[in-house]
Amino acid sequence: MAGLKVHDVARRLNVSEKTVYKWLSQGLIPASRIGKTWIITDESLSALMNPADAARTATGLQTQSHPASGLGEYRRGADRSGVYAQNQEQLQSALAQLNEVTSGAVEHGISGVLGPRRLDPATPAAIAEELENAEGEVLLQGVGLREFFGDKDHAVILRRMASDDRPISVRAILVSPTGQFARARTIVEDGDQFADDALFRAGPLFGDSWRSLNVIASLKKASRESRKFRVDVRFVDHWPSTYLVLTGRCAFIETYHFGRTDPATEGASIDGLVPMFRVSGGSDYHSLLRNHFDYLWNGSNPFIPTQTLEQVSESVQVQV
Repeated sequence: MAGLKVHDVARRLNVSEKTVYKWLSQGLIPASRIGKTWIITDESLSALMNPADAARTATGLQTQSHPASGLGEYRRGADRSGVYAQNQEQLQSALAQLNEVTSGAVEHGISGVLGPRRLDPATPAAIAEELENAEGEVLLQGVGLREFFGDKDHAVILRRMASDDRPISVRAILVSPTGQFARARTIVEDGDQFADDALFRAGPLFGDSWRSLNVIASLKKASRESRKFRVDVRFVDHWPSTYLVLTGRCAFIETYHFGRTDPATEGASIDGLVPMFRVSGGSDYHSLLRNHFDYLWNGSNPFIPTQTLEQVSESVQVQV
């Protein structure tokens, strides 16, 4: 009875180790447990995958070993095979569902589903890794993108790109800090009192925008003094619908929202609380996201006002 490790089971079932642990905790995979270690035998996994064979083996062995009580042992064998069959049916259903989701995702270019970036530290880490290895062009879209144009997080990577004069062009689309949508978000996150213009300009969101603009101005100055590194930012006054980080190799995309599933979640944020998709470069989905960005950037729609960095900086009194 050779012991199997979780990664062996995951490879045999063609699922992730996380899924194996979930099925173990649900009892879908026959196993015992010592402390935090799962004991999975090759025989139990084979029985799960082939319940009919397991039933024949179990009943045959029991009736031969204990002929005087054959009926009782037969019933115990049959009961055990019934558990195997039930587990097999549940496992096959889970695998079928997993296959349906993954095949549809792959077909449309989705190469991964990451946790919410405000709740799962692995997600911003994955974005940071992609930025570190980016080449050519990096496109960013969001409301304020504070993690890119603040004092820490991904802003550190952008500053390093500039100081190293890497051959990268960064373009970003942000929400205009003085527009209608910025005011709408401020009310959602900070309260109805910020509908007043004076309070709005003294509020936290406007203050964040002012600080971000100073960082952008610093990066813009570095861009003018660099031979290879470039950065440019434009502002739009509309509901941005998505948070987007796009490179030539992949894109990360998250939908914005005005709701929260858990009232205990900190803040009334419109972002960072839902799963994030990773989209493969070269896919139709990746191309669509790129075209979406360019459409906004070019200011082709007369109902979506687009402003340059110079125009916005003048209205919030930041020198660029």
